[in-house]
Amino acid sequence: MTSTNDDTKARRRPKGSGSLRHLDGDRWQVTVKALGQRTSRVFAARTATEAHRNADSIRVELLANLKNGTTAADAARDVRQSWTVEQYTQHYFAKWAPYHLAATTRQRYKTLADNQVAPFIGKRKMSEITPSDLSRLYATLGTPEARKRGTGTLAPLTIWHAHTFIEALFTFAVDVEHDFEKNPARDKSARPQVERAGRKPQAMDVAEVERFVASAREHSPAIYPAVMVSAYIGARRGEALALRWSDIDFKSGTVTLRRSIAQTTEDGIIVKGTKTGKHRTIPLDDDALQEIREHQKRQREQRVAFGKGWRGATTPAEDYVCANPDGSTPDPLVYSGSFRVLAKNHGGSHITPHVLRHAWVSQMIALGFDAVTIAAMSGHSPDVLLTTYAHAFDDRKRDAMTALGQARKQAREARIGA
Repeated sequence: MTSTNDDTKARRRPKGSGSLRHLDGDRWQVTVKALGQRTSRVFAARTATEAHRNADSIRVELLANLKNGTTAADAARDVRQSWTVEQYTQHYFAKWAPYHLAATTRQRYKTLADNQVAPFIGKRKMSEITPSDLSRLYATLGTPEARKRGTGTLAPLTIWHAHTFIEALFTFAVDVEHDFEKNPARDKSARPQVERAGRKPQAMDVAEVERFVASAREHSPAIYPAVMVSAYIGARRGEALALRWSDIDFKSGTVTLRRSIAQTTEDGIIVKGTKTGKHRTIPLDDDALQEIREHQKRQREQRVAFGKGWRGATTPAEDYVCANPDGSTPDPLVYSGSFRVLAKNHGGSHITPHVLRHAWVSQMIALGFDAVTIAAMSGHSPDVLLTTYAHAFDDRKRDAMTALGQARKQAREARIGA
């Protein structure tokens, strides 16, 4: 028994020599592993003896390839570790951003990199950046000298966005490329000492929203449909512009938001999914449904008038609800410019498409609807809704406790009366 065990041990392959497996017929596969990497090759051999004999030379070749590949990767890593922040940023936008970031996020990051990062730490080596360096950068960004245009200081939210980009850059360098061991932007001391939340939109009540929508219908008919959709269902700007007639079910009185239109200097106008990547269906009230029907009738008449010059879809059902007068895809930047003119002439320069959306959500909360219902229609998660609109829900808390107090009072009076 002892001699048999000794013979088995003698026949075992040396550690690291890899494995040999018979696949089928005269096909064999040899696998080796070195420096944490594994590779294999399939080859032909008529017998097991021939397979074992050929496998030895194949193993040597595979191991050499692995070691050479590792050496090349190490050399590339050594080069990247000597790069400046500006050089590494270019690498990030070339290798990672096009495949993992939305077009609008990619453009925002590029703007931040050019205006808020490169001028201050762009020439510093990535390997030298510390949490203290980032803390000083954010303090500098909070001074008037940091602005490229205009006066005053950068908005706190812009400084937070700069931090978000820097953290993403170092996350790529540490977790994806494995060029550095630590991400200085993740250190608590590196976080900007500014208010993270953006400026809260000025509140608009139902009456003010109605006046603004009426003003759009009278003075800005080209953008009126998108203004109406934002005001009546709380759609984001891109969601309102991307709405097609096939998304509206007149029979059930609902609209489904399936996509969004965005615009970047690099990609132009693009159609993408909603911000959350999910569709959501929202019921329409009778008045809003009638308004949309009237707009559909006007657009169908425009379609006929343009004839072959119509630049919309091949079928009316796929035309954009908020299309340009010739049926073409609406331009988000042109829409925003026209919206600003409308708001200024209306006497409410603080009004933006986002303010209309904010007003819609706030009005829903004021009417007493729960966070889950509102979140399902607005595209927020309930947690985000409760955080973003905490002030509005605080008012509802007071109303709820007042109502409960009235109910208790009625119960006491009924008991005393009995």
